Amino acid sequence: MKMNKNRKGFTLVELIVVVTIFGVILGAILNMIKPANNVYHDADATMESNIIGSGLIDYLDDELRYSTNVLVLKNYIGVPDVSTSGTIGGSGVTYSNCIVIDNNNLRGYSLKNYSGSDTDTAAKRMGAKGCIINVGNVNTEGLNFNNSAVARGVDFYDNYKFDIGASISNIEEMRTLDVSLTAYQPTYENGSYTFTKTKYKKDAAVNLTNINIKKDDSYKVHDYKDFSVHPAYVTYPQATTAPAGCTAQQEKYYSLDASNTYTYIFYDKTTVSSSKTYSVKFIYSASDPDSTLRGKQIDTKSVKAGTVYKTPPSMPSRTGYGTPYWVDSKNNVADFTTGVTINKDMVFSCVYPPVAPKAQFNVTFENINGSTFTTTKVYDGDFANDPGIPTDMDTIKQDFVKWVYKSDNSKGLTDVSITDSSVVFVPVVQNKHKVEFKLNGSLINASTIYVSDGQYANYPGATPVSSDANKIFGGWVVEGTNDDISTKVITSDTVFEATFISKPTNDLYVISSIARKINDGEIDYDITIQNNGSDVVKIWSLSANVGFAFDQMQADWRLKIPNDKVCGFTTNNDLNNPSNCVFIPAGGTVTVTLYFKKYNDPKYTEDLSKYSLNPSDITISKVQ
Repeated sequence: MKMNKNRKGFTLVELIVVVTIFGVILGAILNMIKPANNVYHDADATMESNIIGSGLIDYLDDELRYSTNVLVLKNYIGVPDVSTSGTIGGSGVTYSNCIVIDNNNLRGYSLKNYSGSDTDTAAKRMGAKGCIINVGNVNTEGLNFNNSAVARGVDFYDNYKFDIGASISNIEEMRTLDVSLTAYQPTYENGSYTFTKTKYKKDAAVNLTNINIKKDDSYKVHDYKDFSVHPAYVTYPQATTAPAGCTAQQEKYYSLDASNTYTYIFYDKTTVSSSKTYSVKFIYSASDPDSTLRGKQIDTKSVKAGTVYKTPPSMPSRTGYGTPYWVDSKNNVADFTTGVTINKDMVFSCVYPPVAPKAQFNVTFENINGSTFTTTKVYDGDFANDPGIPTDMDTIKQDFVKWVYKSDNSKGLTDVSITDSSVVFVPVVQNKHKVEFKLNGSLINASTIYVSDGQYANYPGATPVSSDANKIFGGWVVEGTNDDISTKVITSDTVFEATFISKPTNDLYVISSIARKINDGEIDYDITIQNNGSDVVKIWSLSANVGFAFDQMQADWRLKIPNDKVCGFTTNNDLNNPSNCVFIPAGGTVTVTLYFKKYNDPKYTEDLSKYSLNPSDITISKVQ
């Protein structure tokens, strides 16, 4: 006996329909959250740069606020020659530490474990420069870069380029270390990273507290020299060789090339008051996986100077990350098992080491013809940077507009988060408009230009000359219209033709009236000039035969011209200055004022009313 079984399920068509519907819904959701994601990324970058910049300024404050001796050498070429007892030159002053501000080399370049082939940091991948280096043990080993550490660690600076400056100020007997710090965000252009976008900029003043207390002569700023202004290499001589054991990169600092400049801040931290208390602060690191926590405070303790501190906050574990640990402001691991001696205000950052490195994906940019323009690598979740214009674009006849996502042209570079290697961007270009020029009905082939949409055209050649000696060039107008080239916005291919007008003659322009006014030792002649011609004219010069001496008057005539009638100059200009002009519309008039004043001296009492000026005394010249 057979048993019938009724088997029901999804057909292939039904499964395809269901998957398609889910795809449409997911696409709509992603499109809705994309703008918020873009705002988040920009706000995240701003917050991150603020945290880094503030952290570096805090580092300088922590190091120098309670120092007892300070020497700042700005724009110093090479490395100062420092003895193993921590003295420079013949001053006899001893220093224990040195901060080097390096704006010239890739971050981490000074470290003894630096490898030029490494790509493990953002600085090396993108070419980011600028950092603060601390060299310790100056009072036992001299200035030896093998003792150097990058302030807060190379990773703390992320992928930003920094320009850092430092100098000493003295305001009302108070000494401060003035710090300027600017962070630049990387932008990918034409196959490489550039740093032109300012993301953080701040000036700060670090109060040199111990120095300003002035307990004794050792508590002071010993000197501040800007070597670009005061090259005092006799007082502070340069080292000629690097200490034994330095790397090739560290030896580069000793080069005396003029561009090899750094700022050195020497100071002494060996004197610590046993009765003083210091702030011990615990914060999340600037690279914390949770961007909302970066730089935020975890705990702060007030600790007596000299205390061996062993009790940092207990931190929870996180999925995907190893055991958290603490680092000091120099990015050195803090060993709280044996304890950390507190002799200054200190900041410790909690670091969560990632279990696996962040993935990178290829992003392809195509030319207009579909061939590959370039391929770049982008980290998972990041956005691709603009690589420049495609190689097959005609820059004379085309304008580059933007790069768009090939799969959805409504999305640009900042709309597509890179999560795999399938992303392709294509260029959007716009053709310029062809603009031609005609003279006497014929095209001037050599003068053809291409103009971007919405812009104005300019004739590239010399001013046309009429074959009729009685005519002069009147301007370029759109063919078949009176639209002048100076007012025509180009929105399509356009042809301009040259126009010519009859040469004006002086007898077309007459003095119609002269009115005299006398006011407070000044004579004003309001001269009305009438244009009897049919074209707008420019008058470049006006002269008057006054018929009286200037011995009691100021020696030069002056010209007042109404603002709405001037071209290329302001009022009260010299009468015959060839850069000035007055224009008069066809059939119109303009009134200018010739005036002169008596010297401001009581002995000049002559009656000015006897002086007059007639139309025949006025000559109009240089008419165009």
